[in-house]
Amino acid sequence: MPGFFDKNKKYIAILALFLLLFWLVTIQVKAGRFMVLEKPVLAVSGFFERIITGTYNGIAGIGSGYVFLVRTERENRRLAREVGDLRLENQITNELLSENERLREALGFRKLNPPASVTAQVIGRDSSPSSSTITVNKGSLAGIVRELAVITPDGVVGRVQAVLPGTARVQLLTDPGSTIAVRVQRNREEGLLEGKLDRCALKYVSYYVDVQEGDLLVTSGLDGIYPKGLPVARVTTVRKHEASSFQTVYADPVVRISRLEEVLVFKK
Repeated sequence: MPGFFDKNKKYIAILALFLLLFWLVTIQVKAGRFMVLEKPVLAVSGFFERIITGTYNGIAGIGSGYVFLVRTERENRRLAREVGDLRLENQITNELLSENERLREALGFRKLNPPASVTAQVIGRDSSPSSSTITVNKGSLAGIVRELAVITPDGVVGRVQAVLPGTARVQLLTDPGSTIAVRVQRNREEGLLEGKLDRCALKYVSYYVDVQEGDLLVTSGLDGIYPKGLPVARVTTVRKHEASSFQTVYADPVVRISRLEEVLVFKK
């Protein structure tokens, strides 16, 4: 760089002198003198001013843009933190709402039948190839007798099979000896539901009866044990046989038998 100035210092000096003279002439022209040179001088000076102003504005614009990007990034980080906090609050709120809903269902169910039901806890379970029962921690001392309906807020569990003072054995609806009078909720077709250990089956369903997969079976009340309209099972399989006048209909209980912890025993 020093060599460049040494080699071209004559031209640099001439350029500097020209710029100085041009600047002086521009000042004189703007002051109202040298009217003949006004237009060319102002045109040239305007050209240089535009270059300088444009360069300055460009640098200023870059600076402003950088400041804007920094502010935007900070704002995005703040919003991201707020979204995270809101998501966490939403999860907590949903969990509380879910818990409240479960409590409301249980309390609401008890409210419908306050004097006619006893809450009991499941304390034993017996599943064998010939039977399917549970044991609850309430018995005759709590007013429980044989053939009472046992349910949950979700639906039918079974009936009381045997009673002791402090416990009772409940025959589940999946027990092979269990039968429940039901009807198809969709079209009110009636039938008897019997236990098959891991599921249930409708007995003696005519070939021409309208039963479909997904149909909900509810108690009809005709057996004198279960109140009318309680959910029992949902149809999973329907098979029609050309050589038979009956259909094969299987259904799964609406209550998760394997997850039973508490039940309600209806008192007559």
